[in-house]
Amino acid sequence: MSMQDNASASGQGTAGVTDAVTQLQGIVRQLSNWVTAFTGRTVYGSFTLTAAATTVVAEPSTKSNSFIQLTPTNAAAGTLVGSAAALYVSTKTAGASFTVATASGGAAAGTEMFSYSLSTPA
Repeated sequence: MSMQDNASASGQGTAGVTDAVTQLQGIVRQLSNWVTAFTGRTVYGSFTLTAAATTVVAEPSTKSNSFIQLTPTNAAAGTLVGSAAALYVSTKTAGASFTVATASGGAAAGTEMFSYSLSTPA
């Protein structure tokens, strides 16, 4: 009994395998597009919050479609993130900066330190 006979006997033909391969090729193309879109467009930096409800972070790579990921780097920042005053990116100014704000609108202590990664798709 050949492999083709086995596939037919089990109710699976080569069409099922071809469909799976086609789908996997589509996934690989999409992943390649994402890698191309983001390669070389990520910048990193750090900042310390001011003792206010908002802090402007100077970053000339900022664009309106940038993704900004904030990471606390000291205990004060970790505590802030876990509270009602957690940070969010409130404004992006293309070519200049982004602004972070406390969710509660209350002032930060001014000692909270964060790192960030900023990625902008093509």
